[in-house]
Amino acid sequence: MRRLCVMLGVLAIGLAGCGSSGSSGSSGEPGKGKPGPSASKPPPPKVPGKVVVVVGGSLKVLTQEPDGHLIIAPLDAPKFEDYEFTPDHKTVIYRAGTVVTARNLADGSEKKLAGDAKSNSLCLRTSPDGKRVSYRRNDDLVVVDLAGKVTVLDKVKRDKYGNGTVTATTELGCGEWLDATHVVFDRRKSLPETVSVKALEFDVVVDADTTTVAVLGGKSPKLIDSPAMWNPTAVCGNWVVANNGKNADALHLRQRTGDGDITKAGAFTGPELAVTGTAGSTHGVLFTPGTCRPLLYSIDKRTFQTIDPATRAVGAPVATLPAGGIEVHLFDEPATWQPGDAEVLAAVVNKQLVLVDVKAGTATPVPSDALDAAARVVAWLP
Repeated sequence: MRRLCVMLGVLAIGLAGCGSSGSSGSSGEPGKGKPGPSASKPPPPKVPGKVVVVVGGSLKVLTQEPDGHLIIAPLDAPKFEDYEFTPDHKTVIYRAGTVVTARNLADGSEKKLAGDAKSNSLCLRTSPDGKRVSYRRNDDLVVVDLAGKVTVLDKVKRDKYGNGTVTATTELGCGEWLDATHVVFDRRKSLPETVSVKALEFDVVVDADTTTVAVLGGKSPKLIDSPAMWNPTAVCGNWVVANNGKNADALHLRQRTGDGDITKAGAFTGPELAVTGTAGSTHGVLFTPGTCRPLLYSIDKRTFQTIDPATRAVGAPVATLPAGGIEVHLFDEPATWQPGDAEVLAAVVNKQLVLVDVKAGTATPVPSDALDAAARVVAWLP
């Protein structure tokens, strides 16, 4: 589902002036060539709290001034390579080298959670209740709680082939949380009898062959394997959106009813579960927080459309992002909704912050500084 590497840095902030100017003419005709009264503009929408954006590869914070303009400043945090905000957006979990740390965004206090993370892994994920974090170590996938207790979900498997000249290691993916106690990841159940290698290749990775659900809560995790691969793209409550592991496949929407129902054959296949018109890689499903109302976002049309959970039919657009700029992806990372308002989300479109009200059907730009074409919203702090 995600994600991109971010390095914090310091950005020089320049405030762009705004205003309008008229030009005088020589025709002498009434109403022509003379500056008239300035047209009144509606005030920009209120942006409560602080919006965290990625700009130029660094995390920045947007705050609104009394005149409605947004100013930008670096996020008060050290350098890191991977990060994840807790669902309440009050804490950022980050990895710097091999160290995983939780930082309170209100007072800046920090707590080290682990010191053995895989240094080139982008696998930090927080549970929906914000009490656990999954991450990769060199040889395993683990979960750590906020007290520092570590639970191993699975380990890579490794063996020698070809009279000991070739080392084969099984693929082990990142964890994706379904809820506070269920983690999904790809793995290889066992090593094959033989492996294929290229000339002068001495290390090979054996691809995963199952998508596994790990159930936490007992003395050790219960692992439930699927007969086929599938990829969860969005979750809310018991609702899960997934494809068959290929971006070209349609998105399928279903509810979980038990630990193993989504690991059965055909769990994310079939026309009755397919969201209409989602074959390809240009669509994503977003859920409004709390209500879990599903919305289909289309990159090419920039539209938000309702989805009937009973029939998976897609309705008419309820809101549309402004045109211009580069493609706007809203499902590579979880959509960023306004704290306390489950109908308003934030996005960057053509170097401007845009507030999308999916209930009112509006998409309103907010004047802001120093956002580049590739900027994106990653959190909205209270």
